[in-house]
Amino acid sequence: MSIAEIIPSFRALSRSDKFQLAQLLLEDLAREESPALFKEGRVYPIYTPEYAPNAAAQLAQLLMEEETRL
Repeated sequence: MSIAEIIPSFRALSRSDKFQLAQLLLEDLAREESPALFKEGRVYPIYTPEYAPNAAAQLAQLLMEEETRL
């Protein structure tokens, strides 16, 4: 089926159905884009300052050291 054949059917959809179709298309594109990066259904940790309480101080220190080198 060509895109020219799909467009009239798409335009006949309700607003809600158009959003659902758009979401489906974006999810499919995202899955094709990076299949090796993330696996569906797995949990990946997100590191935040909560788990690295000294991170802000370390970053500030590195920035100050970089400033003194310039």
